[in-house]
Amino acid sequence: MVRKTWIRTLPLAAFILGLTACGADTSHVEIGSVPAGKLPVPKWQASNAMGGVAELAPGQDGWAGWWGVDQGWSADQRRAFWFTPQGSWMVPYGWLLAVEQANNQERFLAPANMERLGYIPAQKDIWNPEALPIGFTVTPGAKGPDGKPGMAWAGPNCAACHTNRLDYGGKSLIIDGAPSLGDFYRLNAELLDALLVTSEQKDKFDRFVTQLVAKGFIPADTPAARNELLGQMAEHQIWLAEYLRRNLCGSHQSKECPVDAKPGVSTYDAYEAKNTALKANLRIQTLEARARQDAIIRDNYVPLPGNGRIDAIGAIFNQVSGYNIAVPEANYSPSNAPVSYPFLWGAPQSDVVQWNGFAQNTSVLGIGVGPLGRNTGEVLGVYGRIRVTPNDPSKYTVSDGSFEDVPGKDPRFGFASTVLTMNLGHIENWLSSLRSPRWPDGVLPAIDKEKAARGAQIYNGKQDEKVNCSLCHQVIARKDEGEPYKATLIQTSVIGTDPAMADNFLLRLNKETGLEWESGKLEGKRPNLVEFWAKPYGTTLPDRGEALVVQVAGVLLSDFSNTISAGRLSKTYTGSFDKGADPRSYKARPLTGIWATAPYLHNGSVPTLADLLTDEKRRPTSFHVGSRQFDPVKVGYQTEPEPGRETYEFDTGFPGNFNTGHTGRLYGTELGDDDKLALIEYLKTL
Repeated sequence: MVRKTWIRTLPLAAFILGLTACGADTSHVEIGSVPAGKLPVPKWQASNAMGGVAELAPGQDGWAGWWGVDQGWSADQRRAFWFTPQGSWMVPYGWLLAVEQANNQERFLAPANMERLGYIPAQKDIWNPEALPIGFTVTPGAKGPDGKPGMAWAGPNCAACHTNRLDYGGKSLIIDGAPSLGDFYRLNAELLDALLVTSEQKDKFDRFVTQLVAKGFIPADTPAARNELLGQMAEHQIWLAEYLRRNLCGSHQSKECPVDAKPGVSTYDAYEAKNTALKANLRIQTLEARARQDAIIRDNYVPLPGNGRIDAIGAIFNQVSGYNIAVPEANYSPSNAPVSYPFLWGAPQSDVVQWNGFAQNTSVLGIGVGPLGRNTGEVLGVYGRIRVTPNDPSKYTVSDGSFEDVPGKDPRFGFASTVLTMNLGHIENWLSSLRSPRWPDGVLPAIDKEKAARGAQIYNGKQDEKVNCSLCHQVIARKDEGEPYKATLIQTSVIGTDPAMADNFLLRLNKETGLEWESGKLEGKRPNLVEFWAKPYGTTLPDRGEALVVQVAGVLLSDFSNTISAGRLSKTYTGSFDKGADPRSYKARPLTGIWATAPYLHNGSVPTLADLLTDEKRRPTSFHVGSRQFDPVKVGYQTEPEPGRETYEFDTGFPGNFNTGHTGRLYGTELGDDDKLALIEYLKTL
């Protein structure tokens, strides 16, 4: 199974790396938005997170002021986390700065547009000279065969999905490590539309070229430069459309996928209309007819993730087992199990991470190969590029030098990629000192201490032995947040929550085709690249996890010194590991800072803590996600549409979106109203 594959192979790569390298300089991070291409790492030392609220940035020049809860980081440390790149090539940096929105002349990056899409506009500083939103970073241009630096690329890092802002009483509060409310697929679709319209409309293209010349991204406005630019834009539009197509449609529907972009047509709206029509048709069916069509529903309805969610594992698997190894149609499967972005505090200290706990924070010879491998896989799934070299190149078309390709020569070992392993090591190391946010008295209403004390008794099973949250969600004292802990894995058959994410992870066959996963460029290679005693792959793979592990190993083996240093920075969890956990499970983690992580359950199907303590049959079946307006009583965000902001209407009646489970006496849903309020008050203190 995938879980065993990951455990078996990456430590071996770490062992080999440990024998062959000493490490590289760790004093700087690479960053493409500054002329030098690097910045010094801020002085980083763990400090006590006292929970105080301070102004991070005053309001000025039309920017709203920011406030933040002390989570153990300084202002410089926050900025480094927000803007250190990982190697994601989403769009050329200059294009992102210059392109206009598809339906007007405003910049795509205009703060109002970023707010509308759920991202957090940020002010200029040394880490962010062009005022990109939080988590939008710049990877330096890689050197080509001639030694000259190439094009710098913009793309997300951890902070884009794991930093949030909540609004209450006229103040905006930044929470580092909290799940973002960004709509990643809408961002992708609207960027695709903007580039397409720009290349098709002369006035827009003229302004686009003028901006690129003014900012020094192309040397001059010449016919040759324009032709080259148009060719690159056409190529990249195909690339972006393919990303959406494989994740929102998979292989069997690709020819009818509504993300085939057309000028003047909203790609996102076209896909949303497809789902809306399907749902409307199903709602008029009788229960018997709908039951018969369940398979059709699952085949054709892929939930748009909306705000604050993504099927990250599905997207990564489509990338590494399809696009990267040249078997797109055979290995693509719809990313139809979106989950909320997990909160990051406590992740480095846990034995396992991801909602289904498949990734261990393993260390070997002092090298944090588990965290480094996990983060490398994440980059490969979010626009990181890799050049997988097949054993038999004659079977594959050789690129004619696309600007999308990873530049440079093939490394002696492994695969060339855009992944910035040293930066990944720094980011993981920084996260080990991030602490959970305390409830910010002074911004939010003060906690009722007497009520919270009664809630603590309920949480720990001291009031009613049949209600005991701590059986699954252990309580970790704030002074112990830096210590390792073991998470609890609960079988989906026990917890009863939507099983789609766990089930998709375990697929041995492509459920769209019924066939095994093709090996493509990995044919003839050995597991982990270095298991010389193992049988090479034939024409198929045992599961998609094999493709992920081989490519991660290829990245780590390609640059020994950087990998060793990054692995040493990534070493965090130091405890032991349990064996034999049921892979069809979800992780129950400590609930420190849970108040700042709505919506709830792994798939974000329950909007507030108050709703989570309601029987599954009485929970909201439809609500909007995307508002930043915080509700301190129910503990979550406003669930109504909000003018001027794109919100996602969450429908819990379809696969991937089910809001079932975590219900019954043990889970507190049968408590009286006063006891529920007391329990919520206690959860605010964690």
